[in-house]
Amino acid sequence: MRWSNLEVAPGASCVTIMLPAKTDTLSRFRASPIVDDLREGFLRFLAVAAMFIFAYRGVYNLVIDPARLNVLLLTISETLTLIWLLLARRPKVRDWNPLTVVITLTATLGPGLISLQPGVEIISLAVAAPLQCLALWMSIWGKLSLGRSFALLPANRGVVTGGAYRFVRHPIYAGYITGHILFLLSNFSLYNFGVYAIISSFQIYRLTREEAILAMEPEYRDYLGKVRYRFFPGIF
Repeated sequence: MRWSNLEVAPGASCVTIMLPAKTDTLSRFRASPIVDDLREGFLRFLAVAAMFIFAYRGVYNLVIDPARLNVLLLTISETLTLIWLLLARRPKVRDWNPLTVVITLTATLGPGLISLQPGVEIISLAVAAPLQCLALWMSIWGKLSLGRSFALLPANRGVVTGGAYRFVRHPIYAGYITGHILFLLSNFSLYNFGVYAIISSFQIYRLTREEAILAMEPEYRDYLGKVRYRFFPGIF
């Protein structure tokens, strides 16, 4: 085993202590960036597989009933998320907290549990579909502004403050949650309400962890002072 010195300032009345250097195989394994990349790759695979299945279900339902625009828009949104996940760059910092990993996976895979069967129209499709289009555009604009800095786990892939991020801190989440609410209102069921309630609460936890990581950068701390709202200006 290799040993390392604990250095002491000159003149200090202290005994030099020899500490074992952490160079064992297990420590190197845990600290290896390759292991982190493999873990994230596995999580991405799970997310991509779930989104692919959801997209297939959406297309299948549209073949049966092409008039269901709310299903079409939801399918497009999840498909775009799949594409951005595949293109995302390697992060500088990841949040591997076990609770965060579980919540992130649940929030990401949760939409795959949504029932696409016709439900109760609390608001008509004629009203919901145009608004859902706006929500979809908000998430697309956010992704275009973010570029390859899109992340699955809360992570630092670089600070982005332009485009849609000039107005709110999390335009992609805003688009997701708004689109989910509109789909639910035009296709309501208690089951879907329960799934979306869990997904939305988990997404809020996820974005707070993301902000905590990004706030380690001075540029992002300045950004927090300039852009106060997370989803909707003047509301939240």
